[in-house]
Amino acid sequence: MNQKTHWIVLLVALSLLAITGCVNATEVSMPEFELIDTEWWVEDIDGKGVIDSSHTTIQFLEDGRVGGGTGCNRYMGSAEIAAASISFGPMAGTRKLCPPALMDQEMKFYQALEKVESWEVPDTGLLHLRDADDNTVIRAWRVEEKTEGSDSNTTNSHQ
Repeated sequence: MNQKTHWIVLLVALSLLAITGCVNATEVSMPEFELIDTEWWVEDIDGKGVIDSSHTTIQFLEDGRVGGGTGCNRYMGSAEIAAASISFGPMAGTRKLCPPALMDQEMKFYQALEKVESWEVPDTGLLHLRDADDNTVIRAWRVEEKTEGSDSNTTNSHQ
């Protein structure tokens, strides 16, 4: 093999390695899970849990919309999801008066949403919404669709 051919083979090999590295990096950074058309029951806000049976939820809808319940009021807003990044826009909600503990939890939920910058659903199946320091600020389990013959509207895939 002459020197010119050697350099061509070397450049082709390096190009293939660079392309392969880019494809693999993209595959690793892309979540394996799609959030659109899923609903989640929040089980933890900022590491402090939630009030039992408060039913704080978040549902990811089509067209970048989100909605759910805070345990006190219903809310609706927007979310921009790009791969593992996520950001929430302002939320609009009903203004029902609830017990102080639920009102406090609602405020903490909205504050936690403002901090969210990324998301992940690891092998546990739980949704982790994380802040800029990669701390989980909201953790939730998925609400499954009603299956034929079941007696309840939701199943807890976490139990």
